[in-house]
Order: sequence, then C-alpha cells, then structure tokens
Amino acid sequence: MKAFRRSISLRRLAAIVVPAGLLFLTSCSTVESRIKQNSAAFNSLSPSDQALVRNGQIVEGLPQAAVYIAWGPPDQTRSGQRNGKSYAAWVYTTTRTIVAPNIYPNFYRFGPYRYYGYWPGWYGDDYFFPYREDLVPIQVPYKTAFFESGRCTGWEYIN
Repeated sequence: MKAFRRSISLRRLAAIVVPAGLLFLTSCSTVESRIKQNSAAFNSLSPSDQALVRNGQIVEGLPQAAVYIAWGPPDQTRSGQRNGKSYAAWVYTTTRTIVAPNIYPNFYRFGPYRYYGYWPGWYGDDYFFPYREDLVPIQVPYKTAFFESGRCTGWEYIN
C-alpha cells in the first residue's frame, strides 16, 4: 500500500515539475530563437553582419532589430538629445550581490533585537550565524547600446 501511495505522490510531483520545467526552458530567449522570430530583419543584413549578430556581437550602423537579435530585449531604455539629435540607449543589467552591513534598522523583528536577544538559543549564537552583514542583490548595468535614427551609433561594456 505504501508503494502505491508513493507512486501516486511521485506522479503528482512529476505532473507539476515537468510542465514547469518545460515552460522555463521554452521561455528562454536565445540568439537562434530571436533569428527565427525576426527572420526578415536578419536576412536583410549583409553576410558579415549576420555572422556578427549570430555570435552576439554588434557594430556601428546596425539597425535596432539587429541589436535586438544579437543582445536580446533591453532591461531599460533611455532617450534624450545629443548634438541636436535625438538618441536612444538600451541598457542591459545583471544581478550582483553586495555586502551591506546593518542594512536593516535596529528595530528589525520585534524591537531592538537584531537576530538575537529576543529568542534564546541559536538566533544570537555566532556559531550558527557568524556573519551579521546582509547580502543584498542589486541590478547593475553591464552593457549599453546607443541609437540615432534607428541605427546603432555605439556601445559600451561596463566592468
């Protein structure tokens, strides 16, 4: 009877995990998937530009659609005026983790007890919680593409 119950629970788990995994895998955007979605824009490029875009690289003069195919959708967009011309910038971000000591105020939880003092036991014991700093994930830009009149005028990588 236990084996029957275990197989039912495994079937239920598989019925949830497998579709979720497939959804995750199909939602990932790759250069090849963006080429298929934007085949007309990709085919309008010269063979040398097609090779660059296929490798995820861009050059000045590429249309916005080619940069989209090479780098994907931007995380942020900016626009403004430079030398009397309108420009747009596509910003791509990544997540970095920083150490921010005491980012939470002293009255975290139920009073001036930061991870310790209120509950006896392991909450305040340095053996179980030796690092009082907090690790905070932040979004930081790592590359930007600039456009004027729908064409790429430059890009930058931020270290």
